[in-house]
Amino acid sequence: MHTAYDYSAYWERCWNEEDEDALFRWLDGWNRSASEEMEFLKSRGVKTVCDAACGFGAHTLAFASNGFEVSAFDISPKAAALTREGLRKYGYGGVEVKTADILDTGYADASFDAAAAYAVLDHLTGADARRALAELSRITKPGGWILLSFDEAEEDDCLCPHELLSDGSMVYSDETPRSGLLFRPHDKGRIEELTAGYQLVRQDRNQKGDQIVLLHNETRP
Repeated sequence: MHTAYDYSAYWERCWNEEDEDALFRWLDGWNRSASEEMEFLKSRGVKTVCDAACGFGAHTLAFASNGFEVSAFDISPKAAALTREGLRKYGYGGVEVKTADILDTGYADASFDAAAAYAVLDHLTGADARRALAELSRITKPGGWILLSFDEAEEDDCLCPHELLSDGSMVYSDETPRSGLLFRPHDKGRIEELTAGYQLVRQDRNQKGDQIVLLHNETRP
């Protein structure tokens, strides 16, 4: 890893504690699910997509079931295993899913037409979020697309006991079920700071209220 913060410990524990049957039932809603951002990528001729830090594979399944050639990775081996198992249940066992760090994915330059990171960069420090975005840019073809989403900070997120890092990242304390989770909420200004030097094409909210950002991988820092 290229960072002093150990992201893997929290996420591996998190996915090992999940109810697998409940996760797989939840996947039903993602099979062939449509979204405005997915239709946008289709309209731009996107064929190959990397689902970065895929979690249990909900978005991976959505991409695969909508006809994209998708590859996925997660820092947690358990998450990668859940994604592979979930995809197999829906007939997409051929999708490549691996364990990797978003700061060093191991893919070759310009491997994909697009890369997507749903609610990922807001769980990295500010410096690591910039590194991760640069890595997504590296593995995306020039002229391709980078799709990002950011969770909306809720009252409980700020009230839950945490340590505040110098860059505004919150690291939740051992007294909470979120122990070890890092969350750095992104408002419009913080998103603009993160994406400075990239060509910002879209910044709005989807039907679920998540902040959606689309970058054209043309102008890079």
